[in-house]
Amino acid sequence: MKLKKLVAITLSAVMCMAALTGCGGKSDSAKKTAKVIEVDLTDEQYAFGVDKDQPDLLKEVNQFVKDMKSDGTFDEICNRYFGDGTPVPVKSAAYDESKDQLVVATNAAFEPFEYMDGENYVGIDMEIAKALAKNAKLLILDEPTASLNEDDSKALLDLLLKFKKQGMTSIIISHKLNEISYVADKITVIRDGSTIETLDKKKDDFSEQRIIQGMVGREMTDRFPKRPNVKIGDVSMEVKNWNVYHPLYTERKVVNNVSFKVHKGEVVGISGLMGAGRTELAMSIFGKSYGTKISGQVFMNGKEVKLNTVQEAIDNKLAYVTEDRKGNGLILSKSIKMNTTLANMSGISNGKVIDTDKEYAVAEEYRKKLKTKCPTVEQNVGNLSGGNQQKVLLAKWMFAEPDILILDEPTRGIDVGAKYEIYCIINDLVAAGKSVIMISSELPEVLGMSDRIYIMNEGRFVGEVSGEEATSELIMSRIVKSGKGE
Repeated sequence: MKLKKLVAITLSAVMCMAALTGCGGKSDSAKKTAKVIEVDLTDEQYAFGVDKDQPDLLKEVNQFVKDMKSDGTFDEICNRYFGDGTPVPVKSAAYDESKDQLVVATNAAFEPFEYMDGENYVGIDMEIAKALAKNAKLLILDEPTASLNEDDSKALLDLLLKFKKQGMTSIIISHKLNEISYVADKITVIRDGSTIETLDKKKDDFSEQRIIQGMVGREMTDRFPKRPNVKIGDVSMEVKNWNVYHPLYTERKVVNNVSFKVHKGEVVGISGLMGAGRTELAMSIFGKSYGTKISGQVFMNGKEVKLNTVQEAIDNKLAYVTEDRKGNGLILSKSIKMNTTLANMSGISNGKVIDTDKEYAVAEEYRKKLKTKCPTVEQNVGNLSGGNQQKVLLAKWMFAEPDILILDEPTRGIDVGAKYEIYCIINDLVAAGKSVIMISSELPEVLGMSDRIYIMNEGRFVGEVSGEEATSELIMSRIVKSGKGE
């Protein structure tokens, strides 16, 4: 290797200089000579370790190394260290015991085997490991676009199509039917733990309506339930000049001078790209549960109120249904019964003693009302499907009897049938005179359910449109124009 030759040449040059210097008074014939002999300077071995109980994996790794040598990839990597190339930093992933991972171990603390460049590793073995890790034959993605905006989702799906051309097989699990139709060759519909049918793009109908039919067991004439003529009443809540700064980077403003209002019997949608500040706005209003240096005014039924804590927000008939039902919304290790009554303990208590019979009766009432699928309300909520967990979360806040309900991504990660049922619940709430603020990254959902829509971008409201005139093109154009400063 060039590096070893370089070291040997350097050593021989030093030896020659020393010999020549030490023999200055002797004849040329007496001068010592030196020649370069290529030898291995270390016998340290480097290897990838494979579990002895996984012979198939070992076979695949060995075959990959063989292929990498034959197609020139190995020489290309080596040239970065022993030739004229430039080493490539590799970011090391965090170790996760729950996953199968390729682990690279080395005992050398010098280039080219391992050294740190900032937070990244640089080394020949790291690059080989990176190349090996890319040699996946099957990629399984579970709701990969749940937290992405439309542009990022499209980019990810296009990447899957690129992988497909390279011979990689992908399995994508998603409730976003338009994405499934776009990227899939075959669609398998699963309902209640059983396979219902498999559709083939080459010969079957791949329309969203056809997929929905398989998912819910019937045709759905409307994705969004019709709302009866609900009378929109007076303003129930108004927010004026609301400002919020990041809780850690306190110089960064995440909500910038936002003002809005919502009426009784009205569904107000807040649309925007990921990172626009929608969740931050909602959480900061709900008892200042997010942010710092919060300023502005909140009015309930025309009267200014102070919502400095979550309890004060609840006492003023405001509820917030979080987008993170598993982390912040529910206690997964506890029963449906307990989770349902958690936000309104006084409603099931005599003094400070919980009336267990009343607790059970309330949970059972909301189970029937929301059509939650479970054998009993004593079941742990963590054992429910995503859609049924969302129903329990809604029940929790409905039992708190709010006048204004903020729904943050209320249908994220649930199937189209459960979505429809939640839409019906929203319609029932506004029909009863409640006010609903709905935050959603799915434009069809915002368009299909909202009476008015506020458009948010980079912490500011950049537009307001009625439900009748709103289109996805109009909303996106407002966002794009605001980003350009127009």
